[in-house]
Amino acid sequence: MKQFWENLTSVNAGDAILTGYKGAFKNMPVYKEVIDLAKGTPNNSQYVLDFGCGVGRNSVPLAKTYSNVIAFDLPNMINLVPEENKLNNIVYTSNWEKIKGIMFDMVLASLVFQHIHDDELNQYLSELNTNKLVLHSRIWMDDTGTKVLTILEKYFNIEDIKYTKDPNGNESDHFLALLRSKNA
Repeated sequence: MKQFWENLTSVNAGDAILTGYKGAFKNMPVYKEVIDLAKGTPNNSQYVLDFGCGVGRNSVPLAKTYSNVIAFDLPNMINLVPEENKLNNIVYTSNWEKIKGIMFDMVLASLVFQHIHDDELNQYLSELNTNKLVLHSRIWMDDTGTKVLTILEKYFNIEDIKYTKDPNGNESDHFLALLRSKNA
């Protein structure tokens, strides 16, 4: 699965990020309920991580209420970020070694965890420093069929969860959750 994401280009990345999306990256839709759950306090100095930021579609709205947005993804995805999404308070990076040492006030992962192999997701979560995780995900992992929450519950407690339909289909196979670190 990682190889699939590493090989995306400007021609096919839109459809991979949002099934069926063909427009400009700068115009990709943002799910209001995801951003509302992830909002911080305006004009604060908090750090937020947009994990699996893709082309920055969620990073830009996060930058309106967080002073410091770190947007993390694979190098080829970072290279696809349009200029309009490169704001002064957003740092786009693929360097996990630097990120894992930062304490984040909140982490947003929208439509990304289901695309990461179980072992790799466990590694990321074991190194993630945050007390709050906002997660929008499909219920199961692409490669293994493992339920995403099975992995998450090793590291986080579910504070709130809402099951939803696929944003691009009719199947009720997604969820939006607010999770709190077990280490908090």
